[in-house]
Amino acid sequence: MASLEIQVIKPETDLPSEGVEDAIIDRFSDSSTDTGGLGISVVRFPRGVRRPWSAHTQDQYAWIISGSGIIASEDSETKLEPGSLVFIPANTMHQHGASDESDMTQLSIIGGEKPRKSQVNLV
Repeated sequence: MASLEIQVIKPETDLPSEGVEDAIIDRFSDSSTDTGGLGISVVRFPRGVRRPWSAHTQDQYAWIISGSGIIASEDSETKLEPGSLVFIPANTMHQHGASDESDMTQLSIIGGEKPRKSQVNLV
């Protein structure tokens, strides 16, 4: 069995371009860690800001840490509050972001090497 070392990882921060309202993304998985393709980020949305419509090639989980926001698919839109856990299947067009009344912060986990089942059980 391979020996693992505990690492403290400093995030790589993506800031919006000047004059563009967008989320601030702190990425915690990079080439210095062997995460097997797993992407982990904290995404901070200013009030009223949503990410552009997108789809990922791997499943995504978004756990709402603070504030309120929305998750939208091509068919519906759902309000999000702290503690909401969202599962977005791979290749699903979606948009998410803060509500017009509040900032929102989420923990985003995308991908990994192994395909996921359609449901996760939290104990």
